[in-house]
Amino acid sequence: MVKKLKKTDLMFAIALLSMLFVHFIFVFLVPYSEDESFYVTIPFRILNGDSLVQHEWHLTQFSSLFLYLPVYIWTAIKGSIDGIFIFIRCIYLFIHTTLAVTIYCFFRKHGKWAVMASMMFFVQIPYRFQAISYQSMFAIFLLLLTLCLLSIYQNSSTRSYVFAGVCFGCCCVCNPLFCLVFVLYLLGCALWTKRQVIVENIIKNKTSRNQGKGKKLTKRQKREQKQQLTNSFPNMENYSCFFNKKAILWVTLGILIVAVIALVFFFSTGGTIDSIINNIENLLGSSEYDIASKSVFSKILQTFEYFSEANLGMPWILPVLFIALLFDRNRKNNAHRFVYLCASILWTVLFIVGVMKDIEIYKCAIALPFSAISLMCYILTEKKNKTLFYCMYAPCLVATFFQYLAADTMLAVIGIVLAVGNVAGVFFAMDLWNEMLADSKEDTETATKKREKGLYRSVIIVGFCLQIAFYGLFYQYDQFPKGDAVKATTGPYSGLYMSAEKYDKYNKTMSDLDYIKKYSSYSSPILVVSYSNWMYLHLDRPIATYTTWYRGSIDKWLLVRYYQENPKKIPKYVYYESSDPQNANISIVTELFEVSRENLSNGVLLTVEKRKF
Repeated sequence: MVKKLKKTDLMFAIALLSMLFVHFIFVFLVPYSEDESFYVTIPFRILNGDSLVQHEWHLTQFSSLFLYLPVYIWTAIKGSIDGIFIFIRCIYLFIHTTLAVTIYCFFRKHGKWAVMASMMFFVQIPYRFQAISYQSMFAIFLLLLTLCLLSIYQNSSTRSYVFAGVCFGCCCVCNPLFCLVFVLYLLGCALWTKRQVIVENIIKNKTSRNQGKGKKLTKRQKREQKQQLTNSFPNMENYSCFFNKKAILWVTLGILIVAVIALVFFFSTGGTIDSIINNIENLLGSSEYDIASKSVFSKILQTFEYFSEANLGMPWILPVLFIALLFDRNRKNNAHRFVYLCASILWTVLFIVGVMKDIEIYKCAIALPFSAISLMCYILTEKKNKTLFYCMYAPCLVATFFQYLAADTMLAVIGIVLAVGNVAGVFFAMDLWNEMLADSKEDTETATKKREKGLYRSVIIVGFCLQIAFYGLFYQYDQFPKGDAVKATTGPYSGLYMSAEKYDKYNKTMSDLDYIKKYSSYSSPILVVSYSNWMYLHLDRPIATYTTWYRGSIDKWLLVRYYQENPKKIPKYVYYESSDPQNANISIVTELFEVSRENLSNGVLLTVEKRKF
């Protein structure tokens, strides 16, 4: 039976179509990024015969499972890689829009707050560009996982358990370190069961003493015993649906479904067990994450420095605010609540101003301000929505920790995962809003009540609008081409509008790549020394490197090891842009090979004559 349409359904449809229209424009106007093209190079090299792990050493390669099919479909239909990024962006936009609709439908009973939650997700998750990446897909599957947890709490259906396992497995594909969460879950199940048994034994012993040993309990006495168990451990009955044999069995089944799909994908593309065993050190050493040598402490210190810079050198403001909140015994008073909300809004403005100083460094930190406001609202609320906190907000905090350990993007990765938790944050704001309005009705003067309602409404709406403005003005609209935009008609970015300057550089590079394609055979490995890894896609030649993503300089000895283990990947040609600031890497190339040099319109082509190692 179709649910009756509400006024908020129309509001949601208008908001969604408006956002969808804006983001559809972004598909064609937001400029290309090295990150975006890097994600596509992995499934592209698989399609060209390379194997995961053996030929690609970047840690994020396993997430190519989600991008392989779109790349395969496009190349099969189009016959080339031209226009691939517009296609990928459109697919991501479809996925993203579907998730926004899912959020609204799940929380539809909350009316306008469900609209706000959906729009909060819609504007905070896709940062700068809309790509199917390990970060965006992790956020999407994490959202689905939390919705499954809420669904399990409501009805404990087998379907919800299995789908939760599938979503968890997909999160692990994007971040293998997240597998540790399942170990923690099993440990939690064991502790939960042990605690339940202890409480049951205490109650049974107490009942036996009262009823006399050896006597069988009547049905009524058993019901009373069960009620005593619930009263002694009230949260056990509420959340036991997550900690039982049924939950473990069906969640594990969902995880195994993803594991089987991932293994089939790995082995069907040429992967082997030996390649994994032999390349563990290479996987840890090739990533810019530098997991093997960078300590957690140094990463935390660097993150603190970023946070300090974003807060205009005053990182203590937010901690002091929360410490004052926790020690304030009158924090449930409306006047105190209002002060804390205003303070959090002012901190949001401070953070935004700090981020504006260096937009590139903090490109994913958009969700942090509202995350602070979300937690603030939860603490200030007297009747807290613990179910939403434990099933959605808390899992996002756990996921943030594991993403933070695995990635090197500091505030960026924190922000993009917490953006999922901000969906719950909207409803924390709703609970606080309702409590403050209910408390204000007890006032004596009507004028006072109206003023307070207006102030409460303004504070929460301003906080929400700041997120939209922050995203729209400084993350997307600022990316639009300045002046007259020119549409690219060839290459991977065909269909994208660029500034005249970028278009000129893009065309010159394309001219160089076409020249290389003309005079090289299809089997000639090519090394491109540049951040612009989209060149590999247009060249359509074997990729002669351990990864197409360089964070600074090429690792000379890692490159040597790669060629020793994969001699067929030794480059026949090396190309670099003459204007690329990273062309210092060319000295590494000349140390490894004897080369002849040829100047092209926008770069230099080196033909490898002989290797020196």
